[in-house]
Amino acid sequence: MNEETVLQIMHEEGVDMVASLPCDKNKRFTALLETEFPVIDLAREEDGVGIGAGVVLAGKRPLVSIQSSGLGNMLNALLSLSCVYHFPLPILASWRGVCDEKICAQIPFNAPLPKLLDVYNIPYRICRSAEDLEGIREVIRGAFAEQTPYVALILPSCWDPQEDAPITYPKRSLPDRTFFLPGYAEPELTRLEAIKEIVSSVPENAVIISNIGVPSKELFAAKDRTGNFYMLGSYMQASAIGLGCAFSSPKTPVYVIDGDGSLLGSAVLPVIAAQKCENLHILALDNGTFGSTGNQISPAYETADIGMLARAAGIGSVERAATPGEISSAVVKGTSFVHLLIRPGNSASPNIPLSPEEIRSRVEQFIRETG
Repeated sequence: MNEETVLQIMHEEGVDMVASLPCDKNKRFTALLETEFPVIDLAREEDGVGIGAGVVLAGKRPLVSIQSSGLGNMLNALLSLSCVYHFPLPILASWRGVCDEKICAQIPFNAPLPKLLDVYNIPYRICRSAEDLEGIREVIRGAFAEQTPYVALILPSCWDPQEDAPITYPKRSLPDRTFFLPGYAEPELTRLEAIKEIVSSVPENAVIISNIGVPSKELFAAKDRTGNFYMLGSYMQASAIGLGCAFSSPKTPVYVIDGDGSLLGSAVLPVIAAQKCENLHILALDNGTFGSTGNQISPAYETADIGMLARAAGIGSVERAATPGEISSAVVKGTSFVHLLIRPGNSASPNIPLSPEEIRSRVEQFIRETG
């Protein structure tokens, strides 16, 4: 069977885990993935890029399985994260829009995909028939040899006839949750002050992944550590990277310094909740603004409640913190999601004098030595 051929190739090439979002044209393959590999089910394809980066930091080999239209959601993260830091990421994309496509909305983006990948220098291989599926081996090997995203565009004609996979649906229920979280007074700390308290409270063997822009510069200014992963781009990917790292290195405490703007735009919180990684801790620094772009007010300032969003997504332990003592207590206890209320404004912290390659290699070595 063709799906089994691909799964065997993945095993032979050392794939450790898969981030997946299904396609109607590869239903059987998607169902079989769950029986062969550890799988993180995505809510948005873009998060597979961050998760894959975190998996690589932990010394493992990821693969992403998606519908090709999801490449549109992934492009910025692929270019600003995978390509900039040279994170390998093999991507198996069920290619829509080109093979007797019945849904007209699939055609405009998907039909010219090879040209788009050429523009961005993302290598790819087209699989048109079952005989071409051996080429997936080249995609996986190429991704890791060249330290790059590498795409297999797989036409529906490659797969065996698709039938709905049998699924057993358990009784649907949600656990009882207390959705009450205490309110909060006027925030008193700046972001830099909050970050300093976080760094002083995390375990020595912890990895810290910081959000893009000023938060990363302020983390470097607060305390540079070889276990710090400084993001230089890739809006909304900090918590996804943290998930991939925590999932693949379960003995490593992983702390993510994320922000209200990024979390409001992301679909990753339910994915994090579903994985229940006890070593993953999200520290949501909420100043109610888009800090790195000029402190414009975000929906979190007066309407959206980041802590309640995390609670509703299914994250078990959620706390609010606003003072140094509350921050330290939540970090030391290992709370899964800490809603940190801070004042708007940025420090004058300088740029980080490290290359993306240096940032990545330092964290990889840190995990090897401490994980």
